[in-house]
Amino acid sequence: MDPNYSRRSRNEDDFVHFILPTLQGSSSQSSQRRAIHTSILNGATYVHEALTGHEVLCEWRFHMERSIFQALAQKLRENHLLQDARYISVQEQVAIFFYAVSKNATNRTLQDRFQHGADSISTYFHAVLNAITRLTCNYIQPSVHQHPILRQQKFSYFKVIVFQVLSW
Repeated sequence: MDPNYSRRSRNEDDFVHFILPTLQGSSSQSSQRRAIHTSILNGATYVHEALTGHEVLCEWRFHMERSIFQALAQKLRENHLLQDARYISVQEQVAIFFYAVSKNATNRTLQDRFQHGADSISTYFHAVLNAITRLTCNYIQPSVHQHPILRQQKFSYFKVIVFQVLSW
């Protein structure tokens, strides 16, 4: 038998006996579930601070004036497009949407900022997106003025596309 083989085998055995207790101890710690969203500044507090604090906070955080933000949230509530959920208000739902859109934030960033899980963030983002989409028919109208670019021959095919989108 090769003498190096037994030496390697003993070294491997020593390594296993050394590392195995360490692995067993760490696996029991990592298998315990712990809450990740434990910040004191939760989403409701963050939105409340933006809407009641300095007037530029809402603009910095959501890229929208405070009065417009509140009017939009109220309009979505009045039209029954959104409603308060058990743990999250309509204002916070709208805040999640506009924070994500204005800052190009990922779901994970939104989870950390608003202290909700990934499913909740995704659910409320899509709920607000669908609600705002339903409002567009009432508040966004096609322009009666034709843009100068569309008058140029080389861009004439955009007329069809713009008309189809607006008439849809």
